[in-house]
Amino acid sequence: MPQAVADDYVPVTTEPPDDVIAPSAEDIERWIYAYLKHAPLSLTLREINRLIAIEAVASGKGPVLDVGCGDGFWWTLRDAEDREIYGIDISAREIAQARTRIHAELTDVSREQPFPGTQFAEIIGNCSLEHVPDIDAALSNLRRAAAPNARLLMFVPTPRWAFQGRVQSWLLGHAPRVAMSISGALNGFFQHWHLYDAKVWTRLLAQNGWRVRATYGLGSARSEFLFRAFMPPAFVEFLAKKVTGFYPSKLARFLPRAVLAPVVKLVRWAVSDPLVAVDSPTAYEYLIVADVAELPAR
Repeated sequence: MPQAVADDYVPVTTEPPDDVIAPSAEDIERWIYAYLKHAPLSLTLREINRLIAIEAVASGKGPVLDVGCGDGFWWTLRDAEDREIYGIDISAREIAQARTRIHAELTDVSREQPFPGTQFAEIIGNCSLEHVPDIDAALSNLRRAAAPNARLLMFVPTPRWAFQGRVQSWLLGHAPRVAMSISGALNGFFQHWHLYDAKVWTRLLAQNGWRVRATYGLGSARSEFLFRAFMPPAFVEFLAKKVTGFYPSKLARFLPRAVLAPVVKLVRWAVSDPLVAVDSPTAYEYLIVADVAELPAR
């Protein structure tokens, strides 16, 4: 757990701004079609929500470091032609694919500084840092890799994300041990080492040289319902990917566009207005925006 740091608290924005510039409907539709031909529907919902949200807060500066970049597919959808994109991951198979799209290296961020000699203006952790056991070491190495005016953008799960959904809500009220067992199993399967409240993340980041300027919630009742409804086939696809190296959903690229159109419309409906207040009951993730700050005295 994070240690206490000096109390120089600055109010953190927790409500989405009213003047958010959302991506165009054409861009969102293009992203959805692309993801449905690449990943399971449940993952598509999550990633489209993140794409829409990050476009509202990204600085547009480079070079950019993607921590836990996976296969780098994300960057085929974002407008990144004028920025240098770097990525790190601990999976050699994923890095091999990412290298066809971005500058990617096999790196454990908790053990070493990524790309020594390069200072990054923007660092993105797309639901990756909660999987790193030694989070302090990871955040410290990212701080060393940051440019003087760098920004860190993190997507991390809320501590109660696994209790969402109608079944879990009912179980919490009638059989809490069962609900907690299911929650533990989900977090164990996804290897979530860090499930913290937003205030704890703020302290944890502060002690490693990052000042949180804003924290938003991500998610809606509609997207969460569809995510959970299609989670069982997503588990099957995840296991298939471990064997084959790709999701079976990739075969959807051979389907006529008209076949995917109803699913695209459904996803489009589910992902409207993904940014919510940090304490919203529908928030399944936090989007944390932090700036480089001085390291506290040890």
